[in-house]
Amino acid sequence: AQEQPTKDGLFISVPNPITSEAVDQIRKRIDAALKGLKKRSLTHVVFDFNPGGQPNATSDFGPCNTLKKFIRELQTGQVDPAWPRITTVAFVHGVVTKHSVLPVLACDQIVMSSEIDPDSHLPRARLGGVTRDLRGVLDETERTAYRAVAKNYPSPDVIWRMIEPDLKLLRVKTQQGERFLSPASIEEWKTKQQLIAVEPGTPPGLQPGQTMFDADQAMALKLASGIYNSRAEIREALQLPRHSLVEDWLADRTKVPWLVEVRGPLDAGKVNSLRRRLKHVVGQGANFIMLHLDSERGEVRDVATLAKELSGLRDKSETMPVYFVAWIPPGRSLGAATFLALACSEIVMDATATLADFSYLRGDHQVELRRRAAEMLVPLAREQGYEPLLFQAALDPQLTLFRVKDRANPGTTLVVTEKDFEVDQKSNNPRWNSLGRLVAPEGKAFVITAPLAREFEIARAIDIDRLETLYNWCGITDPTRIRVSRDDWLDRIAEFFREPWVRFLLIMLGIIGLIFELKMPGATFPGIVAAVCFVLFFWAYSFVGEFTLLAIFLFILGLVLIGIEIFLIPGFGLPGISGILLVVVSLVLVTLEKMPETTQDWLDLGGTLTTFALSFAAAIVGAIVLAWYLPSIPYANRLILTPPEESSGGESVPHGPSYADLLGAIGVAATMLRPAGKVQFGEEFVDVVAEGDFVEAGRRVQVIEIEGNRIVVKEI
Repeated sequence: AQEQPTKDGLFISVPNPITSEAVDQIRKRIDAALKGLKKRSLTHVVFDFNPGGQPNATSDFGPCNTLKKFIRELQTGQVDPAWPRITTVAFVHGVVTKHSVLPVLACDQIVMSSEIDPDSHLPRARLGGVTRDLRGVLDETERTAYRAVAKNYPSPDVIWRMIEPDLKLLRVKTQQGERFLSPASIEEWKTKQQLIAVEPGTPPGLQPGQTMFDADQAMALKLASGIYNSRAEIREALQLPRHSLVEDWLADRTKVPWLVEVRGPLDAGKVNSLRRRLKHVVGQGANFIMLHLDSERGEVRDVATLAKELSGLRDKSETMPVYFVAWIPPGRSLGAATFLALACSEIVMDATATLADFSYLRGDHQVELRRRAAEMLVPLAREQGYEPLLFQAALDPQLTLFRVKDRANPGTTLVVTEKDFEVDQKSNNPRWNSLGRLVAPEGKAFVITAPLAREFEIARAIDIDRLETLYNWCGITDPTRIRVSRDDWLDRIAEFFREPWVRFLLIMLGIIGLIFELKMPGATFPGIVAAVCFVLFFWAYSFVGEFTLLAIFLFILGLVLIGIEIFLIPGFGLPGISGILLVVVSLVLVTLEKMPETTQDWLDLGGTLTTFALSFAAAIVGAIVLAWYLPSIPYANRLILTPPEESSGGESVPHGPSYADLLGAIGVAATMLRPAGKVQFGEEFVDVVAEGDFVEAGRRVQVIEIEGNRIVVKEI
């Protein structure tokens, strides 16, 4: 196992604006890390002055000066006798101006981001502009504070340029190295006889009025000591453990714990249900959420989206992030739920649990799906400070990894690809010593086991075998305070109706009911069955698809066109065909989570179409069988409305050319015309279509139009 690092650190978000309350919260978070449940020996504190990339510009000098003094006390060990001396680092990856600059300058080191804003095309990170938008000049107290921090830099006059835009600076060579000095300072260096040369002209980036500096300029002026674009990069450069990235947002607040259960494969419906439940528990005041990840397999696209949302989820007050702990119970091998685990603040697991088990995506036809999953999972792991190659190997069977030790830093185990390792070993001065390949058991996919997760700081603990142990590890001494969120009964019912065999039955019964309702005027039970089946089908997939509303509209339009074809237009033409196609399209559309893009997406769509084709075929066969036997089934035969005379020996005469003489004839509706039905003319019963509203049985009607085999009547 990897040796425990001797360094430990803590990342602290500095809010904008900096207030006395914010400084007090920062003090409490550091105190909680040093004296809390998991007592830590901090060696570094990294102050993030642009959390979320937002600017930091505080006009109030007092809190900024208080934070500056606190940073100085951390460096000298004067805060508390029990506290060690701590190296402080300022991370600037946005704009920092006004008095927010003061605590930045007070830190031992300043690191800045080199990223470029795509909108303004300017560097994201810029430091300076102390008097920007501030009225007047600094008073003596403020100038004294800046003078105190400026003397710790090779070129103190560069700090004064942030305050005085018109201060002239020149590049000079001294016995101590290169400096950027004002004319007055140059004279002082001449007096000390330590000045070697003065370069003519204004140095780049120090033109009059220039009071803010980006990362490259800050490095050239020896303000910044490094360029890093993320917390994870800083952590790696300082060789801090991964848990350094986790901020204890609850150090000065009451913990409101919830346990959120995540069970079963994660499809789109399950993910949407989990999203709603998380929103609910946060609305109930939760600020500490334990995710019970009892989930294997699942789709990755929607889970990846939810994982991004978790990392930015804030509490009910919208002021502080929610603290998440992921727990993987005994025997569970997380697949898609790995995304959720990585999005949490910390991961704990049982010794028999595993992460990144995507063996269910190992088919040759799922290569594209694995590639897309890796494109989402690997950046998430890197952003969260985990070793990304481990997660890439879980999705790329061709990738071989090596454990190595860096010869310059033998206390840490690293992971490298086989290709990089071979290149290193062929070099004149190899950096790494091999500790062997990381291989999966024969015939199995590579997964991240609990020991491997502990070794590479993915899991903070691997002995959490039950909920009571989890609660103790989280510092919850009273389990009765914990509220639990589970899948509600509606989610379970919807999941049941999305089962393939249930979906098959719903569509088959719905079509059978629809056929009988359209072909048996007067019957209502088949229509009710059809309506219930299709409503349940569309409702179950409303938890999943993105096209539910469109699918419902297309389905209704399809039914309307089929009705027009049956009742109003003779024969079978374009309206009927279009209606059937729209019904099929709507049923397929409501099941789609997204439009097909990959080979696997198209294969899934083909499976759905196959299910529907079988459902339609079974429905037609079932309708024929029922139509044959229904009249002889007791009680069920009452669903068929027949004319009284017809059942006594009357015979319905088929439509034909001989009915041309019926034009203008008057008869009696033998059944309800809705609008199709039967009318008795003398001893004969004729199939007709009513004009306008429905006509009740027993009413007198008159033939007003005959077109082919279509006879139109109206009530008189």
